[in-house]
Formats: sequence, structure tokens, C-alpha cells
Amino acid sequence: MQHVKPLGGHELLLLLVQFGLLLGVARALGEGARRLRMPSVVGELLAGLVLGPSILGALAPRVETTLFPGTVEQVHLLEVISWVGVIMLLILTGLETDIGLILRKGKGALAISAGGILVPFGAGIALASALSSQYVAHAHQRGVFMLFVGTAMSISAIPVIAKVLMDMQIIRRDVAQITLAAGMIDDTVGWILLSVVSGLALKGALNLGTAAQSILSVLLVFVLSLTVGRRVVAIIIRAVDNHIGGPLAKITSLALIALAMASLTQLLGLEAVLGAFLAGILVGQVKRFDHEVRDTFGTVALGIFAPVFFALSGLRVDLRELATPSVLAVGLLVLAVAILGKFIGVYAGARLSRLSHWESLSLGASMNARGAMEIIVATIGLSLGVLTSRMYSIILLTAIVTSLMAPPLLRWALGHVEMGEEEIERLKTESLRKESFVANLRRVLLPMTADASCAVAADLVRSMIGDEEVEITTLRLEPEEPSDADEDLEEELVALELADQPNTRALKRRTPDGAAAAVLAEAEKGYDLLVVGTDALLSRAAARGEAAAVADIDDEDAPLFSPYVDELIQKSPCPVFIVSSPDRDWPAPSTGNRTNILLPVWGHHGVSRGAEVAFSIARSQKAVVDILHPVEGSRWRLLRSGGTSRRAEAIGRDLVARLAEFAGRVGATVETEVAVAENPERKVVEVARKRAALIVLETTRAPVSRRAFFGHDIDYLLQHAPCPVALITVPEAGAVLAGTTAGTGEA
Repeated sequence: MQHVKPLGGHELLLLLVQFGLLLGVARALGEGARRLRMPSVVGELLAGLVLGPSILGALAPRVETTLFPGTVEQVHLLEVISWVGVIMLLILTGLETDIGLILRKGKGALAISAGGILVPFGAGIALASALSSQYVAHAHQRGVFMLFVGTAMSISAIPVIAKVLMDMQIIRRDVAQITLAAGMIDDTVGWILLSVVSGLALKGALNLGTAAQSILSVLLVFVLSLTVGRRVVAIIIRAVDNHIGGPLAKITSLALIALAMASLTQLLGLEAVLGAFLAGILVGQVKRFDHEVRDTFGTVALGIFAPVFFALSGLRVDLRELATPSVLAVGLLVLAVAILGKFIGVYAGARLSRLSHWESLSLGASMNARGAMEIIVATIGLSLGVLTSRMYSIILLTAIVTSLMAPPLLRWALGHVEMGEEEIERLKTESLRKESFVANLRRVLLPMTADASCAVAADLVRSMIGDEEVEITTLRLEPEEPSDADEDLEEELVALELADQPNTRALKRRTPDGAAAAVLAEAEKGYDLLVVGTDALLSRAAARGEAAAVADIDDEDAPLFSPYVDELIQKSPCPVFIVSSPDRDWPAPSTGNRTNILLPVWGHHGVSRGAEVAFSIARSQKAVVDILHPVEGSRWRLLRSGGTSRRAEAIGRDLVARLAEFAGRVGATVETEVAVAENPERKVVEVARKRAALIVLETTRAPVSRRAFFGHDIDYLLQHAPCPVALITVPEAGAVLAGTTAGTGEA
């Protein structure tokens, strides 16, 4: 490899200072814009004007040229940072893009895009044909000049549009998704036009072969990405999550996929940003890439690289070029044609797509932002000798002004857009899913034993996840030296391994260090839920009439489960779903012709995950969820105690009503009851005996000296329940494992 001189100390120092200045001023002005109720991108674009030749260069030219010299090496270093920013922003835009919605609105997006390209393109050509020769670099290339101006007028800036929509927190709105779809079509056609015009500028004649190749390349990239690419990306993300796990590994995978696709589109003569956008779309459809990882990536992109990218866009503008009245007049004329041409074209396309007046205006406002895309077009035109420096500055001014005016116009127009019922329901559903425990499950671990509860647990997991894309890993535990009895269990275990469940994989593990150790080692690999089928020891012993066990029922140190299960509960790195069902089938016989799931709720611990689990199972089983809130005390005592007890009942009614409302939003059928009882736990058991096929509970897990402890009410229900019990547990903050006797490793 040829020796290359390393980057000099002065160049590195200058790059660090430039990066710091651009980031600091962009973030400061962005925060100022946000406090003025404007998207932060407005301030970030202004940062470039402040630090560039327009303001700092006019007030202190030596300082400006010292900080931002025009040397090729220094400019290229900043350009690399700028490209990283735009690629990250397009990845993030892809992650937030709803392909299903865009496909449903596809015809409208095509009509909007067609109007948004044809009208400003034609207006730009007409305007360029009327300009004097001082704005044309070479008189014999006026035709190419006209095409360049038309292309610059017709293009939109997806990074700017996406940032505005994100800043306004409306990117999931229908109008925002249509804007992104139409904007991507705009930009794709714009890049094809640019490649054709660039080829014309270089060769002096229109190359139809090059134009056809560009169009076919775009179509090929889209088709392959949304078919083969979608499956490949899903396999990559799942493999990384299975074998490495953690947000850092998934973010790295996203970056590598985006860089690969950006390189491919660049190689095909398209733009790298198109590949980055498609990569974001494909990764965003993989459930393993959850909201937490997206938020982490978005924090880095929007907090560091995107502000620098927008500031650099403004840094290239020199408003001093417009000091001459005639040049300023031409600049204002170009700006007016660009704004009106885009507005009229987009508005007409939107109205033809049967969008309302205000929705059409919103689309016109957002798609008027040209930003860095127009700056790139202008830069290419200047480098090819098609544009003069004056025309270059005019086009850059148009890019900055349209990007600055888009946010306030969009906010004004959207203020008049009313959401339809379908959109409201979609946004509510998306909000629920984003916060949902069940909907965000990606990986479930189910250790397999010969316990009857394991079969019930497998059935409940099937019912709970429904149609969600969840990978279930069954883990078969095998002793180091299997006995004849172990081999006899082979057929039964195979039957339990969810063979008919999609996205299921089966693992086998020898257990030299104990069964619990083997399960916990696997659970450390990024699972969201550990499912344990077991049997409460005291409940089973009490059922057999063992006097000692019955005497232990009120002893909080007496073990509920085997040492193996107790260790899993206490040490699991993820929530545990415990299914206790000794020798019972699911669904169990129920009252009448329906299956009832009992969801007891207390005021002293959360029920959100338990409620989700109950409602998910009920939807799948077409069951009814009985929401029961037991209030301690007799009716006579409540009447004597006055307002305090009545408030307790009122609070209970409010609690079950809120849960019933939530159930309605997720499509579950419920019945509610607030019951007064001397002993709330016994009341729950009494109701369960009458009509419950399953009891669903939620609690934290906390250790005591000998075992995991869930609280007296939960422990009582586990010991006395007449039907299977499903208990979802979450780690208690600050819980300390103390003196546990678990760890024998016997399954």
C-alpha cells in the first residue's frame, strides 16, 4: 500500500474547532427556535448563515476565513461529516416510515409527486430561458442551464422535511406519511433528472441510454429491497440479536446495512441517501429492532450529526452575492417561481387525490422545503461549469428560505386539518403498541420439562402472542447421563415444543451445573420473557392432605416452588411468566358455554402487564375477563366507618372502569366487579371456583431468607387457586438475593 501522509495537526485542530462551533451554534439556535415554537431545524439552518460568509464573513472576514478556509482538504473533511449526518437522518426517516400506509395511499402520493415535479420543472425552465446571459456560465449550454434550473426547482429535501415532521411530532400522521412518500418519489425522479442533465453537460448531448439505465436502476433497487432485501435484513437482525444481543449490536447492524445499501445505490449511479432511506425502512419492519434501540439511534442522529449537516447547508450561502439590486431582483423572482410552482403543483395533485383544502396546503408547505438536496444540485451545477457563482448563490438562497418558511407554514396549515376517525384510531393503536408489553415482546424462552404445567404454559404463550411476530425458543434440559426414564420423556417433550408455532426454534442443553444455571445462561442472551411451567409445592402437598404442608401455608419462608423454579424467579434477567397448573388442562372446564379469565386487581401494585396478558389470552380464546377488585371489610363495617371506606369502593370502581376502557381499546370482552369481603384473597378464590378457567396476576418479585416472595395475597392465591394461575413478574428495583436455598439444579 502506498504511503499516504497523515492528516496534519493543524488540519485536525481546525476540523475539531469547526465541528464544535457548528454543533454548538446549531444546537443553541435550534433550542432557541424550539422555544419560539418553531422546529429546531430552523435554528440549525440559521447557524450556517451566522458562521458563514453571510454574517460572520461580513462582520469579521479574517476570523471567518481563518475558521473556515476554502482549502480543498478542509472543505472535504467537513463534507464527510455532512454526509454522515444526512445518511443518519435518512436512516431515521426510513425507520419512521409506514410502508403499509404509503402503499394504501400510493395513488395519492404519485399524483402529488407528479404535480410537485412537473409544474415547478416547467416553470423553472421557462424562467431560465428568460434570464440574461450573465447568469449562464456558457452561452452555448443554455439548454443544459435551463434543465439544471428546472431540476433545482422541482426537487424536495426529504432530510429537511423529515426533520420538520419529527420536530413537530407529527411524522406518524397520515399527511406526514403521504408527504414522505411523495417526497421520496420527488427526490428519486429528481436524481434521475440530475443524472441525465449531468450527462448532457459532460457530453454535450442527451444520452437516452444513461437516462434509461438510471430509471431501471431505481426500479430494480426498490423491487429487490422490498422483496429479497426485506428477508435478508430480517435474518441478519435476528441472527445478531440471537448470538450477540443488546442495543449496540443492533445499531451497528443497522449502520452496516445502511452503508452497504448506500454504497450500492451510489455504485448504480443513484444517490447514497436513497439506499440509506431504504435500509431504514427494511430494518424498521423487523420487530427485533425495538423502540428503545430506535430512540438511542435517533438521539445520536438528531443530537449531533443532523444539526451539523443543516448548519453546513447554511454555511455555503453567501448573501453578499445578492447585494446588487439586479441580482437581488432575479433572486427574489427565482424564489417566487420556486415557491409558487411547488405550491401549485402539489396542491393540484393533492386535490385530484381527494385530499381536503387544508391537507393540500399542508403538503404544499412541507414539500416546498428544498434544503440540502437543492444545495447538492447547485453544487454539482457549479462544479460542471453550468452555473455561475451568482446563480449558485441564488439557488442556495432559495434552498435556505424555502426550508425556513416550511415549518411555520406547515404548523399554520396543519392547525386547520382535522383528523378522521380512522387516523385517530390508527394513532391510538400505534401509541398503545409502543407502550405495550405484549406487543413489544421479541424473544421468549420456554424451558421444557415433563411437568403438566409446561404444556399449559406453552398453550398460554400461543394464546398470548397471537399473531405477533415473536420468536419462541424452547430449551430442552438434558442431564449429563440420561436415565431410561429421561429417554421415555423424549416423545412427550417433542409434542410440547410448539412445532406448529411460527418463528419457533428448539435448543438442547446438557446441565452439568444444574438446570437453573443452564436456563439462566440462555436467558442472559437478550430474551424479553422467561416462561416457567411449574406447580406450587404447598398447593400440591395440601391437595394430598399432608398435614405438615398445610401447617406451612401461613409460613412466608415455606417454599412455594421447587429450588430450580425459585432460582429462576429470583435470578432471571428478564420478566418471568410463571404458570402454575398441577395436573390440569387448559382451557379448564368453565361455567356455561364460555371461558372466563379472572383478573384480580389491588391498589397496592401495578396491573398493567397482567391486564395485557389477560386481555391478549382472552382475545385469542374468545374468553371473557372478569376484572375483580376486592375491598377489605364487611358491608356493616364499611357503613359505620363512613367516607374513607366509601372512597375505597369509589377508587376500586374507577380502577376497574379504567381497565375496562383499556380492554375495549385492545378488543377484549370484560365484566367488572368491586366486591367487599372480610378476606380479599378468599373472595378471589371463591369467585374463581364459580367461573374461572384461569387466574392472571402481576407482581414484583422480592426475595426473603429462603425463597422468592410475592406478597401474602399472591402467595395465598398460588396455594389455593382451583384453576391454573398465570403470574407475570418483574424485577423489584434494589432487590437483594439473600440466603436463597435454590440452586440444586433439579428440574
